[in-house]
Amino acid sequence: MTVRPPLVVALALVVPLAAACRDKNGGDDADGGVDASTQTRIYDVQDDAMPAGTPVTLRGVVVTAIDNYGPRKGNFFVAELEGGAYSGVLVFGAPLEQVATLAVGDLVDITGAEKDEFSLAEDDATVTELVPVAGGEMSVVKVGTAPVPAPQVLDALAIGRMETAAREAEYERWEGVLVRVENVSVTSEIRPVSSSNPDPEFVAFRITGVLEVDSSLAEIPYSTTPPPWLTGGDCLASITGIGDYFFNYKVLPRATADIVMGGTDCPAAEAPGTCTDGIDNDANGFTDCADRGCLTEPTCTTNTTIAMIQMGLTTGMVTLSDVVVTGRDTFSSTSQGIWVADAAVAAPYAGIYVFTGSSAPDPAWTIGSLVNVRGTVAEFDSQLTQIQQATITAVVGGGTPPTPVTGIGAAALADVTTGEPYEGVLVRLANATVANNALGNNKVSLSVGGETIIVDDFAYPYTVATDFPMGASISCITGIMHWNHFDDHRILVPREPADIVPTGGCP
Repeated sequence: MTVRPPLVVALALVVPLAAACRDKNGGDDADGGVDASTQTRIYDVQDDAMPAGTPVTLRGVVVTAIDNYGPRKGNFFVAELEGGAYSGVLVFGAPLEQVATLAVGDLVDITGAEKDEFSLAEDDATVTELVPVAGGEMSVVKVGTAPVPAPQVLDALAIGRMETAAREAEYERWEGVLVRVENVSVTSEIRPVSSSNPDPEFVAFRITGVLEVDSSLAEIPYSTTPPPWLTGGDCLASITGIGDYFFNYKVLPRATADIVMGGTDCPAAEAPGTCTDGIDNDANGFTDCADRGCLTEPTCTTNTTIAMIQMGLTTGMVTLSDVVVTGRDTFSSTSQGIWVADAAVAAPYAGIYVFTGSSAPDPAWTIGSLVNVRGTVAEFDSQLTQIQQATITAVVGGGTPPTPVTGIGAAALADVTTGEPYEGVLVRLANATVANNALGNNKVSLSVGGETIIVDDFAYPYTVATDFPMGASISCITGIMHWNHFDDHRILVPREPADIVPTGGCP
């Protein structure tokens, strides 16, 4: 987080309270004033000069949003009445019975709190919040009501065009603050936040400005049955909500009605003619040749092979011609794709995953068929090389059933380093034994010659009890080598029932 400059605020603001103002001992001041020595301003809390763990008392701050949606309830946001940058903050862990009595527009005093900087191990950024002081309990007391400061209107297009560091510094100013963005495009489909355990109540989509909108505070209608409530390319008149951060900078609507349809002046999508100007013209997070709108820009695309990509010799926008479909991933409705190879006979470095997201692979892209792929090379989770923002077209005629790589040990395939050449490649192992079928999430550990490898139902929904009984012998197993980013290990992914052969040996 960037260090924030000290913020000078007027001290003459009159705050309407339901009760008389208090002195530092909790009694009434004779002159009706508030002793500033007993309180902290939210501006101070949001300043990096205040370390995490500092005790915090806030007096007369206004409630701007309350989380009453979904299974995760009880958080709320407060702001200083003056508003402006650094004027809001999240309150986490207050007594639920006290939060239950609050409404937006209530003025509250908060005591027994301390500053915290929350983050997960996978992220180096933090969210500033108030939590109960160590070993104690927070108290939230209503002391009056007041108008909520008007939303701060942010120019999402201008901010989204900034360099990453400048953009993030600008959004950081509005963390915890009620904001509004206007005339913004939907740049990704609505999808569950978790692809491994989808929750239809906790969904998100992206918009102009490299911003994400999620349903932490209010419903965002989501259904797997077309047509979707919102879709990529829709123009929204405005979105009002709380600025937040969790792996992405966000706007959190406080009600579904905070998302207003019918925008008329959304930014034009990146297109040939603007693909070499060094500007993310539509502020969707992809500049020039990295943007899907530039797929047809000749100067953006490199004709290459999968092996060149997997060995790090080709990056950016690429075209793959007459590649062989080796597998189809249609198991999850929000994370789908196909695997392709340079040739029907599998080889090291010659396979790759093509991500299609919530768009199901075309039935014409059958295993063994030929396709042309144009898209952007990306490193997912810093481990899995894939093609994203892809356009895939079937090649008429041709195609041969793919043949897997054999003779590679299970340990070599599963190892982070030695398994790299086989990422995205079709492989086959013989004479395996089910060593553990209770890993959870339908993962199975196989022992092959004393070496282990994890099988995952990433593409084919096998049944553990019948396909992989504990201790059973698996005469032959075929699949694609892939990466499980939740558990950080390589996995073998069967594609269909015929890939799991209990008896009879390998073909």
